[in-house]
This record gives sequence, C-alpha cells and structure tokens, in this order.
Amino acid sequence: MKLSNLAKRLLFVAWAAPLGWWVISSTLQVVPKSFGMVYPGHIAVILIILTACYEYNRMLSIFYPVNGFWLSYLWLGAQFVLYLWEAASFPFNLSIYVLLILVAIEAFIWGRKNMRRRWVRSSLLFSGTAFLYIAGISLMSFYQEPFQSMFRKIGTNPMLSQMGIVTVIASIFMCDSGAYIVGSIWGKTHFSSISPKKTIEGSIGGLVASILVCSIMWYFFSNPMLPVWLGVVLGILIGIFAQIGDLLVSLMKRYFRVKDASHLIPG
Repeated sequence: MKLSNLAKRLLFVAWAAPLGWWVISSTLQVVPKSFGMVYPGHIAVILIILTACYEYNRMLSIFYPVNGFWLSYLWLGAQFVLYLWEAASFPFNLSIYVLLILVAIEAFIWGRKNMRRRWVRSSLLFSGTAFLYIAGISLMSFYQEPFQSMFRKIGTNPMLSQMGIVTVIASIFMCDSGAYIVGSIWGKTHFSSISPKKTIEGSIGGLVASILVCSIMWYFFSNPMLPVWLGVVLGILIGIFAQIGDLLVSLMKRYFRVKDASHLIPG
C-alpha cells in the first residue's frame, strides 16, 4: 500500500469531513425565501458539479485544444438555478433541446477545422454534461421527499437533521476506502482490463464495507416504519454503483490518457 496516497486521503478527510458535515446539515438560508429553499448543501452540490465539469472539460481539451466547452458551465448553471427557483417552470425537454443547440454551436464554430472528429467531440460534450446534470439533480433531490421521510429527525439540533445524506456519503466513502485497503493488502485477482490495479478481493472488501456502514447507520437513523433489511439493500446498491462509477472514471482516464481525473480531490 502506498502510504503517501493513503496519507493524502486521510489529510483530505481530516478537514473535509467536519466541513462537509456542517454544509450538509446546515439550515442556513443562503438566498431570499421568495426565491426558494436553498441551503449550503445545494450550493456545495453546484460547486462540486461545476468543478467536475471543469475537470472533464480539461481532459476533453487534450484532444480538442480549440474549443467552446465553457458553454457547458452556462447550461449547467442555468439548470440548477431553474431547479431551485420555485417560481420557474421551464420544461425539461426544452432544456435538452437548448443543450443540443449549444453542443451543435460549439462543434460548428470551434470544431470546423476538424470535420471528421466534429461529431465525436459533440457526443463527448453532450454525454458528459448530461451525466453531470443528472448527478447534480440527484444529489439535490436528497433534500426532498421521499428521501427525507426515509430517515428520522434526531432532536432539534440541525447538525443531526440530515443523517440520511450522511449515511449515503459515509457508505460511498467506506466502499472506496475498503476496496483500496483490502485490494492493497490482499488483492491478487485482477478482474478488469480497464483498471488493472483493481482486484476482486478489493471489490468484495468495498462492497462489504458499504453494506456494514449503511446497515448500521440505517438501524440507528432510519424511519422506524421501514424494515431493517432496506438498509442492507441500500448498502448493496451503493456498493455496486459506487464501484461501477469508479470503473467509468478509470475508463475515461484511459480514453483521455491521463493519470488522474482530478487534481483537486485525492483518490
């Protein structure tokens, strides 16, 4: 196990965990209530998605240095504002049409010198932007029903008001850490050419870690009306999809021929 890499992860967690807990749980209203209920958690999701968009566009720029990929920031930002603005009623299908138009404009203006790869860049830009939009909206939906009713409120302390979101994030983090630690110590059987360092032992370790953490937190913080086995199912789903997402990132890094997908977040 590379201690330098592990040390970077632990150092990141040391400051990110308490800050993240406050951001997730804070009920501070960051905009006028006439606009909508917007908490620091919503703003954090937007910043994370825009940062991910920056990192994706940075990799995309390796193949297409002359580009207008900044258009994706405008579209994502507009979609998040419309999502949080309670008075807005812009149909989603029109938003997709707008994205398609922006992608076409980018391809025809900045990609005119490379006709053969014009549609490749268009598909990469569209799929990446659409995926980030889905990820962002999914994260912000944790602050709404039905997810909120799946976990009970603990007292009146706002710092304990979002244990459901904490449960999901903790399960994802422990899945990644469990896979990394188990794979580094006991991993011998490689299972994917996409990421040769990933092993079956590590994958199982990550899945088990996700199930354990999610099941324990579900037992203590879930709505008493819901069955205990749902926590196990949620842990399995998180463990599976977290690792699928990790493989997709590895596939993306291989496609763009880069070592790290992000220079900002370790691991």
